[in-house]
Amino acid sequence: MLKKGIKLAFLVGVAFILLPSTTNAYILNSNKLYPPKDLFYWIDPSFSTTQTTEIATGIKAWNVTPEIEFVKKVGLAGGAEVKIEKSNTSKGDIVGTSYGGGHIILWKGWNSLSSTDRKETVVHEVGHELGLAHTQAANKPISVMRDKGFNGKPNPLSDDKKGISAKY
Repeated sequence: MLKKGIKLAFLVGVAFILLPSTTNAYILNSNKLYPPKDLFYWIDPSFSTTQTTEIATGIKAWNVTPEIEFVKKVGLAGGAEVKIEKSNTSKGDIVGTSYGGGHIILWKGWNSLSSTDRKETVVHEVGHELGLAHTQAANKPISVMRDKGFNGKPNPLSDDKKGISAKY
């Protein structure tokens, strides 16, 4: 009986080590912004006033993390760590793209989204620029970094915050 208990404990221990963990939804990418507590952002002036406000709200949503602080909107793209550009080109289902180096494009389809989904798109794309990749499928409810779809919460969620904490 004791041998069976030891064998079972050993197998559970091995399974715990070998099976992938879904404890953290976040997956990190190679991006990182500096200085993380003094970040400037630029928004393409061709966005409407309402859209500019939504974009700024999505960017500053990351300020809930103690590691990140976007402090100022600047008038020139060259003076910003994050630059959000407008495109009138359609990319089908893709409404935003992060290119690294702080460069984000919001595609034509972004304009037709609800205000909440537009903000969530910005939060998601800025998350890529901060160093987060798409989340593990099992943890999509606790992360804004899903590869498709929206959760109706235009702000970093629990594992997004854990990922930023691990990155910075």
